[in-house]
Amino acid sequence: MCGIVGAYYFTRAEGQKEFIHTCLQSMHHRGPDANGYWTNNMNYHAGFARLAIRDLSANGNQPMLTSDQQFCISFNGEIYNTDYIRQLLAPFGVQYKSTTDTEVLLYALCHLGIETTLKVADGIFAFAFFDVAEHKLVLARDRLGIKPLYVATHHDAVIYSSQYDHIISHPLFAGNSINEDALGAYLNLGYVPENTGILQHTLMLPHGYYYTITQSGSTMQCYYRYGFNRVKTDTDTEQVLSKAVQSQMVADVPVGTFMSGGVDSTLVTSYANRLHEVQSFTIGIKDAKEDETATAQFFANTFKTKHAVKFFDNNVFVTLIKDHFKAFTEPFADYSSLPTLLLSSFAKEKVTVALSGDGGDELFWGYPRNRKTLDYIDLYNKSGMQKKAHLLFAKMLKPAKTDVNRHWSYRSLAGYYYSSLFVSGAIKWIPEIYKGTAAPAFFFDKIVEEEKDQFYSNTSAMNLVRRLEIDLHLQRILLKVDRASMYHSLEVRVPMLANSMLDFSETLKYTDCIKQEQGKFNLKSLLAQKAGDYAFLPKKGFTIPMDEILRSNEGKAITDAILQMPAALSVYFDMNAMEKLVRQHQGRKANAGWMLWTVYALVNWYSTWYKK
Repeated sequence: MCGIVGAYYFTRAEGQKEFIHTCLQSMHHRGPDANGYWTNNMNYHAGFARLAIRDLSANGNQPMLTSDQQFCISFNGEIYNTDYIRQLLAPFGVQYKSTTDTEVLLYALCHLGIETTLKVADGIFAFAFFDVAEHKLVLARDRLGIKPLYVATHHDAVIYSSQYDHIISHPLFAGNSINEDALGAYLNLGYVPENTGILQHTLMLPHGYYYTITQSGSTMQCYYRYGFNRVKTDTDTEQVLSKAVQSQMVADVPVGTFMSGGVDSTLVTSYANRLHEVQSFTIGIKDAKEDETATAQFFANTFKTKHAVKFFDNNVFVTLIKDHFKAFTEPFADYSSLPTLLLSSFAKEKVTVALSGDGGDELFWGYPRNRKTLDYIDLYNKSGMQKKAHLLFAKMLKPAKTDVNRHWSYRSLAGYYYSSLFVSGAIKWIPEIYKGTAAPAFFFDKIVEEEKDQFYSNTSAMNLVRRLEIDLHLQRILLKVDRASMYHSLEVRVPMLANSMLDFSETLKYTDCIKQEQGKFNLKSLLAQKAGDYAFLPKKGFTIPMDEILRSNEGKAITDAILQMPAALSVYFDMNAMEKLVRQHQGRKANAGWMLWTVYALVNWYSTWYKK
């Protein structure tokens, strides 16, 4: 787990070494153990910051070259199934100099090729692979985008990095203007979706894609798309998940787990602790209605982990806000990053790697909004006139429970569900406060293109829902966890999103997972076999009280910053409408905490990183 940065020029380039080293210094937190620089002395410059996890010797340093010096890799992440890949490489007689996954990946790309390697590699990764003879660079991200890779494109060069601030600080891109469509998408979703960037000519490489750059141009190719309707096998959830956890325990440093008290992280912890006693970590809050530390402690006692708890309180709030804006060098508005930062800092005191339970809700229909979609399928199979008549009638019968305005606004189920992933209040307030447009996210367009305007059965509709969760909502979570954990030099792995778990989940229908008015019933039943009815306790999950914070004295500095935003940014907003929204919130006529924080995160990014 590390950080990578590089510059590829279409003609000979000088003077990039200083840029690379400046970037390495600013991402020391991503790789505090070593850093390296390599160039072909012509047009390619690569930098690497190392967090040592496997083979802690200098043999694991990067950028790493093949023995014949013909191929170079900079790799951020982990490949778990290196033993299997080594078997595939056996016929090529590879002589390894290290026990790192990096070297295995390097030779796999050389001998097996990009497509085959990406197909078989099970891991979390973003890498840059350079062919010296062909002057060809390949950039790639893992199946679901667990590790980041930002790219900036120019007619002279392509710049890439694990951090957004690097590509926008490069001299070729430092003056780029705001991308209005991306800005609108950010205000809706709370993060900048993939294949675009908040500044023109920048983007996050989409998950499941690789990008090939040669002297004659560049192409982007998809190698993985999450699907459904795989043929069922004899394997079950426990077999697949336990093996996924076991494979992700590989490390030459201490490994622990995040254990919130929820089902997913607890199952992961239970399987990890089978191999050896692990340290589990929980963040609590001194509010009985939201605190889950007692439940987490019950599970820790049941599975006999070494358990530690740290409580979130107002004393750390200001520090965590400062850390948030240091860790996120692109606009990011999900303030659940604050407890994630605290948890990562806490865990790093004891371990260098932590397993999380992220992904279970997305793969196995765990969110309440998933189940509610079943009530809307017939509505979206109606014609336009039939749909509107149905909505009006429903409004008369159950006015408090019928979301007429939202359903009225969307022709398709996909569009309606996409809007349910927005920042709270965005549907209502963005049209009032934002003057620009909001382009649909890249993967939303892809899903709509693939789905077309089909007649939905319950099964096809719920598969659509799962795709939207994985390709859109999950990306915000993964982005959050990567930045928060790597800010504290902690590697977080996600067994729920192992290749085997993705393949297995595709064999399941929603009826396998939604039962008795509960989602991910398969996971809950599995945990219940080990720990009893605690598995079925309602999820609490404490939230930052942002609505009240923005009404407090401490929150005034935030709302003042919004209303006094730089003139070059305020041109995108109706500042009278913004002031009205602030007054409504402070006067308790609206609860716009998340919406206002989203704008504040943008203002802070603009002042901290863009103007820098």
